[in-house]
Amino acid sequence: MRLSLALCAALAVLAGCATRPPPDSATRPAATVAPAGGVNTHHYEGGRLVTDTRTAACTIALHGEIHAGTVRRMPAALQDLDTPRCTHKRLVLDAGPALLGDAITLGAMLRNRGYDTQVQAGSACPTACLMVFAAGTQRVLPEAPTAARIAFSQIPSDHDFGHQSCQSEPSRGQQLTVTRYLRAMLPGPTATAVYQKLLAADCRTVDTYGPAQALAMGLATATR
Repeated sequence: MRLSLALCAALAVLAGCATRPPPDSATRPAATVAPAGGVNTHHYEGGRLVTDTRTAACTIALHGEIHAGTVRRMPAALQDLDTPRCTHKRLVLDAGPALLGDAITLGAMLRNRGYDTQVQAGSACPTACLMVFAAGTQRVLPEAPTAARIAFSQIPSDHDFGHQSCQSEPSRGQQLTVTRYLRAMLPGPTATAVYQKLLAADCRTVDTYGPAQALAMGLATATR
């Protein structure tokens, strides 16, 4: 597995000089009007990114798979929110099957831009989705109307160096990448606890945390 990775001139008035009349209104520059916000959808194979800039709390909703195609479409979605209108920016996750390396790339893109993250109410967020969630400046795991969940699923085998196993058996490259990433995104004790949970996961059982548990662990920062 290859883990991938831009601000008037001042007018001086001398004492005793006559006050100049204001310029004719026709010569005044027009006021800048912010474009109206709206909803836009960016499709990719296996999913879509839906941007909403109708309020100051702007969102990107990710519905579907996370893979290289998601990474390629994300810059266009981020561009939708690159406006003074958006004073708060959040990615909402309703993720399906996901590739670990591409999820880490998405997470880095979000952290570099100061995004918050949220798991959609009622959704489960397994390991690769968790990597994106961990990148949020604020990380919301909703309690209502239906609780969202974090699923500590098995770390997938490295397709270049690993072999298929029911246990989490990350290669040395995976270990370094995942541990460094988690430590960059989360408080130290939380990063360690999350990594240990991922190592303990296997193909038969998936441990899930609801909002209260994720908040106590430090993985979530809010539940609404």
